[in-house]
Formats: sequence, structure tokens, C-alpha cells
Amino acid sequence: MTKKLGDFQIVQNEELSYDTKTLITVITLVTVYPVGLILMFIWMKWNKWLKILIAFPVVLMALIPLTILMLIIMVGVRIFNNRDNFDSFNTYRDEMKRGRMEIIVSPTVKYIK
Repeated sequence: MTKKLGDFQIVQNEELSYDTKTLITVITLVTVYPVGLILMFIWMKWNKWLKILIAFPVVLMALIPLTILMLIIMVGVRIFNNRDNFDSFNTYRDEMKRGRMEIIVSPTVKYIK
């Protein structure tokens, strides 16, 4: 629908065609991936498996740091729950404060013939 307002024409209610949306979505998926993902889920009526396949790298990039974080937390909990680690650390620290602990370094000499 167009209206004429003096020398100007005002265009109203014109929507992009599906082909134009597809082109814009594909270009943004290649150049600006996150924006392309948003446009893909909002505009496109593609199959779900295709959308999931295209979004898979984002899911993978989110899962890898989460997996690493979970592993760090699990190791930390195991170390924290093992009381022997803290007892031996405290023992070494106390011995070093009292001056009873000596560090012995023995140099190794290699002869080359």
C-alpha cells in the first residue's frame, strides 16, 4: 500500500519476500553467525533437524567450558574432602616454621668422554 504525500511516496505494510529473508539469513550465518542464528529461528521455516545442525557449534562451544568447569569442581571437591592432603600440608608448614625441615639438594655431575 502506498500513499502519496506531496512529492514523497510512503510505503506501508510491505514485508520482505521469503527468498530475500533466506538470502539475508544465509549471509548473516556466514558472516555474523550469532545474528544469523537469531534470524534463522525467527524468520525461517526450515526443518528442525537443519536448524539444530546449524546451531550445533554454539551448543558445542557452550558444553566444552561447562564440562571443564564441572571437572574442576569435581577435582576440587575430592581434594577438599580428602583430609590427609590438608593434614600433610599443615605438618610441612609447621615444620618449616620451626626450622626443623631442611631442603637437601644433591647435584648430579655427568662425565662426558
